[in-house]
Amino acid sequence: MDKFINILITTGDINEDYEIIGAIFALDSCTEVFFKSADPNKAFDKVKDGLRKKASELGGHAVINCQFEYRVAVSQGLMGSKQVIEIFAYGTAVRLH
Repeated sequence: MDKFINILITTGDINEDYEIIGAIFALDSCTEVFFKSADPNKAFDKVKDGLRKKASELGGHAVINCQFEYRVAVSQGLMGSKQVIEIFAYGTAVRLH
């Protein structure tokens, strides 16, 4: 994932000239492990990495005007129910000039 690290993810616009590539989205989740609560920071980092990867595949340098939504769900497993945090993100992939 290191090659995607320089792709900017922002909830606003940027003050640079750019060409819009298109809308992209990513979905990821984090499940509790060994009786610990699911970590929303891990899910958030993973979904941002997903946006970076998609933008890179399209030749983008940034994802602007991102929106993030989440939900907490419960999944059934062998040892009972587990907490799951799902994060859905979308934004506009752009190529800087």
